[in-house]
Amino acid sequence: MKLPKSKLQISSTLLILLILAFSVLTFSYVGSVNRKVLEMEESIELALKNSEDVRKSVDISLYEDHLKLSNQISLESEVESLKLKIEELSSVKENQNYLAISEIYKLYGDFHNKLKRNIDEKIDTDNFKGKAEVWGSKLIANDLDSLKNEIIEANKNLDESHEKYLANLPKSAPTVSTPPSVSGGNYTVVEIDRGKFGVYLVKVSLSDVKVVTSSANDDNCKNNCPTKSLADHVKDNNGFAGINGTYFCPPDYSSCSGKVNSSDYAFYKSNSGKWLNKDALSWGDTGLATFNGRSAKFYKRSTDYGGSSVTAGISNYPTLVYDGNVVIDTGKLTSYQKDVKGARGVIGIDSSNLYLVIVSNATVVDAAHVMKSLGVKYALNLDGGGSSALYLNGSYIVGPGRSLPNAVILVK
Repeated sequence: MKLPKSKLQISSTLLILLILAFSVLTFSYVGSVNRKVLEMEESIELALKNSEDVRKSVDISLYEDHLKLSNQISLESEVESLKLKIEELSSVKENQNYLAISEIYKLYGDFHNKLKRNIDEKIDTDNFKGKAEVWGSKLIANDLDSLKNEIIEANKNLDESHEKYLANLPKSAPTVSTPPSVSGGNYTVVEIDRGKFGVYLVKVSLSDVKVVTSSANDDNCKNNCPTKSLADHVKDNNGFAGINGTYFCPPDYSSCSGKVNSSDYAFYKSNSGKWLNKDALSWGDTGLATFNGRSAKFYKRSTDYGGSSVTAGISNYPTLVYDGNVVIDTGKLTSYQKDVKGARGVIGIDSSNLYLVIVSNATVVDAAHVMKSLGVKYALNLDGGGSSALYLNGSYIVGPGRSLPNAVILVK
């Protein structure tokens, strides 16, 4: 059966109307969606723009900090670069003067050692006063050639003075009298691996004697100091024996002009109960022998002395034997002490005895080994050469030698 025509037309028209209505609705929806999308896009674009503005603002702030940091780094780099250039230039300058300065340093070291040598041996060195200040100015002014030549000339003058000094030294021991046949006085020949040596010796028990250190002057003295013969030193102290004392500056040495008969070494004047040249106790290289009643104490260095009570005391250079061993530092000896053979005065002790000794035809080092061979436990070097003197019971065993500023005396 067929449907009626009118109903088919109505259905088609309705379908078209429905499609049109859907299309309109769809378009309207799509348009609405598009507007929403557009609005969203505009919002997003605005947000992005705002975000970019914020980002740009932050970036500018960060950039300014970065710029400051970059400038600082750049400046530091320039400073460091300049520093490196200065160091490089300084290095070049140092290299240019390196050899000259090294040579001057060595020459000045020689000068220092030679000056000390001459001073120790009492050779006149007054013409070198103020040299260090003048040379320091030349060094600062970079006047290296002039400085070098002046130090070379100074070293030459020091050597010439020293050679003249050595030429005038006594080459043998002073005349020695035949030792008397008295108790306690002996002459013997000591043979050691260094050779044979004549030894003039007074050996007594420490318990039987009192040691007196006698000085001709009452206080410190720097020139034209009073002196006595060893015999007078002994007699004035009611002693029976004695030996010459410290190194001093005798009048027959031209280098002793202005300090005749002076001694710089610490010395205790027993009769006055005080130290002369007390400041010299702070000298680290000198040895010291002290006595308190009938006991003795030897110090390898004067600086080891703590100021204990004494009745006698004498310092000199160097300590020869300490605790039974030879303790001389030969590098610090003068040429006269180390190389020239002559008479050498020594005071020493063993466990119970005191020794006053003159070793003939010996260096200071020889004398040290002789004392060790005698069984001495402690020994101190005294003056020698033309000052050598040893006295016992009214007679000289050795001497009389020079008139002396000080001496070591034995009293019963």
